[in-house]
Amino acid sequence: MAFRQVKDLLEWIHDFHRQLGVQYARLAEAAADERMRMALVFLADRERRLQEGIAAYLEDADQGLLTTWLIDSQEFGHPAVLERIPPCLGCHDVQDILANVMTAHQTLEDMYRLRAELASIPEEVELFQHLAEQQEAEARLQTRDLARLDMY
Repeated sequence: MAFRQVKDLLEWIHDFHRQLGVQYARLAEAAADERMRMALVFLADRERRLQEGIAAYLEDADQGLLTTWLIDSQEFGHPAVLERIPPCLGCHDVQDILANVMTAHQTLEDMYRLRAELASIPEEVELFQHLAEQQEAEARLQTRDLARLDMY
């Protein structure tokens, strides 16, 4: 999908978190191992929180920023990111889930950093730098919590 305005990209990110949360919840329902189920339920909850955060931002954000046109140096079509993230159907333990999660986080963080580099106004740079930092912090949190779960 080629995004035209900041709000289009943020709406896509909102939907990304929704879809990933649904994916984790479905896997949790099917997981036979209790630790895997707990990890997947935790991840589904975190994705729901991220989705809610983007939704709240979309409601409260400056309309001028949301309607800012995204500038690219070339015709740039964003890949279907969820298709690049393995569905984790072959996950056998919490470490497999963690590897899958880190792929999702890194994909989003890279996209945010690219958008910050291509931004046309300071507010847009600030937004995407902040999103990249939040994504990095979320990755640390999930890594820590999944590692704790795996240890016990």
